[in-house]
Amino acid sequence: MPTLVLLPGLDGTGKLFANFLKALDPCLAPKVVPYPPDLPLGYDELEALVRAALPSVGPFVLLGESFSGPLAIRIAARPPPGLLGLVLCVTFASNPYPHLAWARHLAPFLPLKSLPRWMRAPLMWGSNSPSSAPRQSERAMAGVAAEVVRRRIAELFAVDETAALEEISVPTLVLCAARDRVVSKAATMRIMRGIRHARRIDIDGPHLLLQTCPQECAAAVLRFIREDTTGPALAGPAVNQTL
Repeated sequence: MPTLVLLPGLDGTGKLFANFLKALDPCLAPKVVPYPPDLPLGYDELEALVRAALPSVGPFVLLGESFSGPLAIRIAARPPPGLLGLVLCVTFASNPYPHLAWARHLAPFLPLKSLPRWMRAPLMWGSNSPSSAPRQSERAMAGVAAEVVRRRIAELFAVDETAALEEISVPTLVLCAARDRVVSKAATMRIMRGIRHARRIDIDGPHLLLQTCPQECAAAVLRFIREDTTGPALAGPAVNQTL
């Protein structure tokens, strides 16, 4: 079985993968690529960091969660040796809030650490209910410098990897949360239009899908790896499923 390389969401720590990693088949040999919690890096710098951390020997599948989706798309569009497949989880190819593009220049001034929890909930972990956010999500974010989070928010407001989608030829799985209030259906459809051979699976859960539905996500990823990454990418139209 190939290695599963995981790129984390906005926190960048990889700590929020814990439940998902426990649910995975151990034969996948997962590898998490964390981002520096004290260096405000943009997508260009993070891409270089991720490429340097990818397995140099043996096949692997790349999973990009939320904030890291554009990074995973970039890498799959110019695939390194050994890349067998791509998993895009609750993510986007371009700014998921196009009506807020103007706010990019305000991101450096966001008082993230002093915002009340009810305001941080939708911004940082994608929940409109602060009490429903997993405790580990707030702990993970607490260890990341405020200027780092602000830089990442500014980056996602400006990112546009739509053109790169059409360059992706490896088999692709798009995991969507049926109750996602962070990434819109329009953002998902942009990905599906760009990667015509992608397989889409909708799982009944919120934006923190890997954290709240780890078993369902792990099963979907394992099935994708076993069924779709053993041959060339699908040439036909997208395949949609609901779990």
